[in-house]
Amino acid sequence: MALRLHRRTFLQGTAGVAIALPVLECMLNEHGTAMAGGGESISSHYAVIFAGQALGGDGYAKDENRVAGMNFTEGGHFIAPDQTGAGYTPTTPLLGVADLQDDFSIVSNMTIPFNASSSDGSAVPTAGAYRDFHGGGCSPLISGVRSTAASFTANGPTSDQVIGQMNPGTLYDSLVLRSQPSWYLSGSGYSGRQYISYSAAGEAVEAQVSPQTAFQSLFSNFMPENEDDIARLDFELRGRRSVLDLIEGKRQGILGKVGAADRIRLEEHFDQLRDLEMRIGTIDPGSAAACSALPDPGADPDIGGDNAGSGSDTIGANSGYSDENGRANLQADLIHMAFICDLTRAATLQITVFQSHMNVTQLSEDLDLPMRAEQHEIGHNGDTENRGQICVSTLLGWHVGIWGRLVRKLKETPEGAGNALDNSAIVFMAEAGHGLQLNDGSSQNATHSVEQMVQLTAGRAGGLQPGKHIDTGGAHPVQNLISAMQAVGYDGDSLGEVNGNIPELFEA
Repeated sequence: MALRLHRRTFLQGTAGVAIALPVLECMLNEHGTAMAGGGESISSHYAVIFAGQALGGDGYAKDENRVAGMNFTEGGHFIAPDQTGAGYTPTTPLLGVADLQDDFSIVSNMTIPFNASSSDGSAVPTAGAYRDFHGGGCSPLISGVRSTAASFTANGPTSDQVIGQMNPGTLYDSLVLRSQPSWYLSGSGYSGRQYISYSAAGEAVEAQVSPQTAFQSLFSNFMPENEDDIARLDFELRGRRSVLDLIEGKRQGILGKVGAADRIRLEEHFDQLRDLEMRIGTIDPGSAAACSALPDPGADPDIGGDNAGSGSDTIGANSGYSDENGRANLQADLIHMAFICDLTRAATLQITVFQSHMNVTQLSEDLDLPMRAEQHEIGHNGDTENRGQICVSTLLGWHVGIWGRLVRKLKETPEGAGNALDNSAIVFMAEAGHGLQLNDGSSQNATHSVEQMVQLTAGRAGGLQPGKHIDTGGAHPVQNLISAMQAVGYDGDSLGEVNGNIPELFEA
């Protein structure tokens, strides 16, 4: 009789370590379209990836640029292309994901409503923004509930938490991660800018910033509560260096029982876990207390200190950056693996926080457009030699590339009769758009704007038909979230005070 495994099979090893398995052929029905036995459908995956920046530069139109001290006019750099439908020409922020063009849709020209004639909190319209950016746009963007003050607080639950509550049988209702581990601006603090996930109005979910802690929690059951258990697990990990070593016997046993295709899939799965372990060992875990019992990872990069300034004449090259690029890529891989192992079906990754002051000096050099400023000031033209659309879009493209990494890995992972992206809805969102200045209601081409907002939605879950640019003509950005939520099984038609979806996302 052919081996049959349950979807929630774990390989249990020493020190309490348990490794979940991906979807294998021996878990599916004969068509590969559902789980064997009761016909339970293959689980879906929902994620929101967030960038703490606007889509354009202050005082610069979509085709206006300044690079290396030279001003010029050139289109094709704003994230939303001129063409709608399929076959559009990828813009600067999308060049790194051009290979995925048929796997996601661009949802553009979205707007959060606001009262242009009054800045009083009581005058904010339904699902609208309070007239004080950045905080005034936070709640309606991530929860669909109006903001009545400038505080960085969501006034309702966010989409990831709603989806997480639909899947109570997973190890985690949702996985909440953040790549930027420090605020970087002296004299102030996060003040709520570090949250994009809320279980209820005002109830923020703390993000995990340490890749090490996230990995151990997901794949080693690293949850000891007393000193004896901590010491025991610490001893095992120090001596064997790998969670895979702790399940070696069970690992070899199952490899000898499954079919050839499943054996290849399992070996790939174990190789990916080993690769994650090795890469995570080079990342500073930050200040997370749970990391104290982990093996010494060696010479780790320091958490960046506060920026010396914001512009090209004052910012320090070695401050305000903690290898967010390496952290974000690792965290995208962790989300991918958590989805494949069905440890969670909902996740958020906040690459940079609201109003991010991450120093972009090193990152921009790596992107071949050196800029001496921090991220927030690039939008406000903090580098005198490099300003406008290309500069903002280059940084946006870095954020999009992290989202694309997750999308690509899901596409490359077999799942059922297709791949994991077929069962996913993966959203990319930026903090702001580019249009009318929210604060004064009159200045054009502003970064402090909730107009001309753009999101990306990848995957084919629930009938999503990707591969096109959709100009919504003023839809609320939460309508895109509702669409993605519905694609993974949400049976409602609203989130917060926003109703309805983007029908074109489901149209061929």
